[in-house]
Amino acid sequence: MKFRYEISKLALSDLDTIWHYTAEQWSKQQASKYYKQIFQAINDICSKPEIGKTINEIKEGQRMMNVKSHMIVYKIGNKKILIDRILHQRMDLEAQLNE
Repeated sequence: MKFRYEISKLALSDLDTIWHYTAEQWSKQQASKYYKQIFQAINDICSKPEIGKTINEIKEGQRMMNVKSHMIVYKIGNKKILIDRILHQRMDLEAQLNE
C-alpha cells in the first residue's frame, strides 16, 4: 500500500528556500532538478515508510531520510506521511525540530 503525503507549512517554506538558493547559486535548471529529486525521495518514503532512520532521541515518532545535502524529516501516520521539515544537513536538527 502506498501512503499519501502531506507537507507542513514549515516544510513548504524549506522547499521554497532550497529552490531559490539553488537557483541563485547554480541555475534554475539545477534547482528544478534538485526539487524533483526531493519529491522522488518523498514518493520513495510513501512506498516504503520505514526506509528512513528513526530519530526518536531528537523527536518522538519522527524519521529522517537524506537526499543529497538535505534531510527529509517525516512522521508515519494512518495511511499518510507528514513531511515536517526539509533541512540542510549542516543545520542543528534538534534545534530546528523543537522550535
